[in-house]
Amino acid sequence: RDVAPGGTLRLAVTTAPTTYNPVRAGAETTEVARLLGPTTGSAVRITADGGWEVDPDYARDVEVVDEDPLTVRVRLNPDARWEGGSPITAADMDAYWQAVNGSDDDYQVTSTEGWDDIEDVRPGEDDDLFEYEVEFAEPRSDWPLYVYPRLAANVSKDPDVFNDAFADRAVSSNGPFVVTDIDAETGTITQERNPRWWGTTPRLEKIVWRVATTQVQAEAFAADELDVATVDADSYDTVDAERVQRASGDQWSHLTLNAGRGALRDDDVRRAVALAVDRRALAADVADVVGAEPRTADSLLVLPGQTGYDDVAKPWGRDVDEARSLLEKAGYEVSGGDQPKATLDGEQLTLSLPVAGGTPSVAARAKAIASQLAEVGIAVKLSTVEPDDFTDQVLLPLDFDLLTFSWGPSLLGPESAEARFRPITSLQNFTGVSSDADLWDAAREALDPADLVKATAELDAALREQTVMVPLAVLPNVVAVREGVVNVGATSFEQPTWTTVGLLADE
Repeated sequence: RDVAPGGTLRLAVTTAPTTYNPVRAGAETTEVARLLGPTTGSAVRITADGGWEVDPDYARDVEVVDEDPLTVRVRLNPDARWEGGSPITAADMDAYWQAVNGSDDDYQVTSTEGWDDIEDVRPGEDDDLFEYEVEFAEPRSDWPLYVYPRLAANVSKDPDVFNDAFADRAVSSNGPFVVTDIDAETGTITQERNPRWWGTTPRLEKIVWRVATTQVQAEAFAADELDVATVDADSYDTVDAERVQRASGDQWSHLTLNAGRGALRDDDVRRAVALAVDRRALAADVADVVGAEPRTADSLLVLPGQTGYDDVAKPWGRDVDEARSLLEKAGYEVSGGDQPKATLDGEQLTLSLPVAGGTPSVAARAKAIASQLAEVGIAVKLSTVEPDDFTDQVLLPLDFDLLTFSWGPSLLGPESAEARFRPITSLQNFTGVSSDADLWDAAREALDPADLVKATAELDAALREQTVMVPLAVLPNVVAVREGVVNVGATSFEQPTWTTVGLLADE
């Protein structure tokens, strides 16, 4: 059956964006990047295995022309245009890099990661505006993520525009759709075909996004008011299971151990905690309720489905007896029975595990972890903290022993995960210590795919030995998709090709 031309696709996001500039500070806690996906393109597309390929709509080619220093040449598609009609050129890349590389504090950016490693952006020969070279100060294996501008130069050159102009309007489209209306009162965002789009004509005429919780999404899907809905444990029973698609997700849960204070400063105590956690049970808890296959996360750096996962990942087995032995080695007395008591000088070993309010799945996981640690004599003090206070009261002061939430993927290399482990001052490092820099540098400098897998495996093994974070489970991506909707649904890493998404023609 053919995909019919035209039609409207009805989608949803869970929260209203605070800004429609996806690289402005504050955007990282919303789904604005996903919402703007139909309006967004780049020289590089992420593939199903977490790799990359050149997108010919945006670039003729992207290639490394020098490895010392790492220099990448990008030859743009001269047909590519911003929404206003101006061509996408080397000037856009230069202005964007300078806006987001952290050199100007006036720009409120989500992250300078990657962009701050760029030494220079140079136009091509004879000042060809459709060709430029990106020179990196240091090699990095994930360089394809940092060679194309997300914003037009007129936005990147003005920090006031960058920061403040997109509270109720979207940044300029360079994709097959444009945002034509944002209705804050009803939580509705409308996108229509980009009249200046130079590529294959999209099958859809319009995309309408609604802001709705997953439960409301499921109810709207059941009432034929949405075509695609994100499904979780609480909303799964609301939708027709036959319309549900499942994929191994790109988010993974973890248990972070604060090795900078208390009992967890002891390596053996941390290893005992890791051995006491029943990761298979935790994976089943999150997958069974949505009919997905349970998958443990067996690496701190790559996920199932990513290139090299089988060479990097090693199972983290559970061993209650060994956990008790390690506690005894650390000086604790561990009594027998189903509910032992681990004590030191008569004091019960108790670890704190705070959870942000309003996250029932995280609270359930924390409760299960507490029960598992109790089997080796470790008591866990659970507490709930108001979401608005969680960062200031828990994360920034590192006021916890244990912590669990989820991280996203590290694509094209482990660089994006480095801030979770080092330096100790990193705002993403909740381990209380810093991991060794040498293995991170080796992985960063591995440009050959085989060398990258080997370096990542060595780094992963070292992080496992340090035992400051235990990977738990891959969170499944579960989506309800209405019959007749094609080329959009549950995926792991790749994003939809929005020109192909559409509705099947009636037979």
